[in-house]
Amino acid sequence: MSAVDLPQLVEIRASTGALRRALRLGLTAVLWSLGGLVLGLALAITVPYLFGNKSLTVLSGSMEPTLHVGDVVIVHEISPLTARVGDIVTFRDPADATRLITHRVRSIQAVGNTVRFVTKGDANTAVENWKISADGKIGQVQYRIPRIGYMLAWIRGKLGRLMLVVVPALVLGAWEIHRIWRPRSDEDDDEREEDTDADAA
Repeated sequence: MSAVDLPQLVEIRASTGALRRALRLGLTAVLWSLGGLVLGLALAITVPYLFGNKSLTVLSGSMEPTLHVGDVVIVHEISPLTARVGDIVTFRDPADATRLITHRVRSIQAVGNTVRFVTKGDANTAVENWKISADGKIGQVQYRIPRIGYMLAWIRGKLGRLMLVVVPALVLGAWEIHRIWRPRSDEDDDEREEDTDADAA
């Protein structure tokens, strides 16, 4: 190898090492960002349970544009007597007790031990008339998390739960195999570059 080629080789190795470090840094930043996003969403959904709240997925467009299909709403149980006109509440469908409805309160009337409600979806024309005991419970929407209902439904399924275990295990395994079987020349190149930088200084 001629003396003319040696500086070029050193320069190529230096640029390759810099590119490698930049790629590692970029990948690390992406992974941390994704991890932070997932953690934030998980906390937004799970922490409310510590305070007796529940998360529900919006399945219809009856509350558009306030609530969209696929949104997750965090609901807190309240006494029917504390509800106010304009609140968005969750209650059992008067026609089907197994179904929950989340609509806006249009009017409230307390008569004895019974509270009568008129509710309506923002996008609906029809209203619901229903009643509940004054010592009963209804849900009051605290806030919504946009569009993650589909993801939650997938995660709660068998495939989603399996992927949450398998994918991180595969990524971790691949990373460990890469570290074990990575050619020593990569580390040697990095060390040589550091030595060259130290000599130049």
